[in-house]
Formats: sequence, C-alpha cells, structure tokens
Amino acid sequence: MVANYPWLLLCVPSQPSANYVMTKKTGLPYSLFNKPSRSGASGAFASQRAFTVIELIVCMGIVAVLCGILLPSLRAAREASCKLNCQSNKRQIGTAIVAYGMQSNSRIPQSVNAEGNQPRRQELMASRLKDGSMPGSAGWDGLGFLVKGGYLGNCQCLYCPSHHGDHSFGRYADDYASKDSASVQIYTNYHYSGHILRQLRAGLDDSRDTEITIDSGSDVLLLTDGLRTRSDFNHETGLNRMMADLSIEWWADTGNLLRNKIPVNAVIAGASSAASSPTNFDNIWDEINPQPPVANP
Repeated sequence: MVANYPWLLLCVPSQPSANYVMTKKTGLPYSLFNKPSRSGASGAFASQRAFTVIELIVCMGIVAVLCGILLPSLRAAREASCKLNCQSNKRQIGTAIVAYGMQSNSRIPQSVNAEGNQPRRQELMASRLKDGSMPGSAGWDGLGFLVKGGYLGNCQCLYCPSHHGDHSFGRYADDYASKDSASVQIYTNYHYSGHILRQLRAGLDDSRDTEITIDSGSDVLLLTDGLRTRSDFNHETGLNRMMADLSIEWWADTGNLLRNKIPVNAVIAGASSAASSPTNFDNIWDEINPQPPVANP
C-alpha cells in the first residue's frame, strides 16, 4: 500500500522508534492515528482558560462602577414613569368627576369632611367612611361617590404607583369589590378638595365658603397627591395637582418645605398638636393653590 502512495513516506521517520508500531491493516505507523487522551487535552486547555484572582477582582470592580453609574439613571427614569402614570390616574378621575357633574347640575361629589365649622380636610383622602367615624356619615364619601355610581371603570386609578405608605390598592381591593357591604375606612392616594372652597375675606380672619363646580376653572385646585401624613406624600420632590378645568401640572417642593409641614401621624380636627390642626392644613392647601382674598361685601 505504501508503494501506491509514496507521499506517505514523508510522514514516516527513516528509523521508526518503538512508539511507531505499524498497523496490520494499513501498514502505517499507529501514532499517526493515536489521538491524545481527552483528559489530558482538556486539562491543558482548562489551564489556559482559567481566570486569575486579579482578573476576577478587576472584572468585579468594573461591574460595580457601571452599576453605580447606571442605577441613579434607572431610578430617575422609573420615577419619571411613575409621575406620568400618576397624571394619567388623575385624568381618569377628572373625567369621572365631569361625568358625575353633568348628571348633578355641575356639582362635584360632596364630602362631609369638607363641611361644618371645623371641616376635617385631612380626611378628604377617604373614599369611604367607617361606621361611627362621624355621626350619620357611614358609607361612600367624596371620590367614593364615583365608585358607587360606576363612573370609575377601575378603582386602581385612585392609587399612585409611587405611593410608599400604608394605603395601597391591594389593601382595599376586596372592599372595593364588595361595594356597599364594605365596613372599613378606605383611603385613596389622592387628596380631594371636597365640594367647598374656603377663601379668606380681605382684612378679616374669617372666611367665605364657595361651592366648587365643574365650571370653577383653572384657579381652583381639585385634586392633588396625598397630604394626610408624610407617608401619603407620593413623590419625593413635589406633587401633581389637577385644577377644576382638569389641567394637570407638576408642583415642585423645593427643599421638601411642604412635605416637612405635613404631620408624621394622622391627627384629626380637635387635636392639641398645632402641626396637625385644621388651620395648619388649610395653610398647606393654600400654599399649593393660593387664593386671592375675597372682597368684603
């Protein structure tokens, strides 16, 4: 066979060593067909592919630096998305309020927390009042009338995606589903103005109450983010506010000055704490939506 293929002689040493054993079938040296053991080859390649400890530390350091650069940007992007979702929620609520007003002589949903000599405006985040919370006031209230009347297709729009307090939609989902059989106090993430606008008289300490309607215009604040407690303040740097004409704009809380005025714990009217008194809350509301003094009659 070798005679027929003379070029194979180039592959055979002139004096084959003991390792070159001629095969019976081909007459060629066995070492030409003998492959190195798999274990030996893999061990050699593995030793070449392995990382050193220094290389591993360098890679981990690069990953840590990249994470430090990217995470703040990702956090800012997420918060911007939450602000847009919050505005979308307010638009849905505003549309429901207008639909309610068109069937109620332009009136917006009423709330017992906005009435009386000492209105409990801190509680205007509540959409349903618990039995016994106020005499004769149990049941849906304020924005809750939109739920009762079926003006809101999805009650989840009453809850801000940036909320980090105790009043999440998941906490009240079953109560919303049960409608009139719910027996708990339900809070939303948005602070409703109520149906009464309180304006100070020029030169006097008393105020004049004016009914808010769907025609009140862009000078009257209708809905904003939660102000009941600091944990209800949905966004860290400000809030979205919706006016009576359904326009929505971002109100920046520079230096957290407004947030620091909000009480840490919820205290209703009549409490001894000056920080959580009704007068102080009216001042907070007026800071978001300042109203010119009303001329004396």
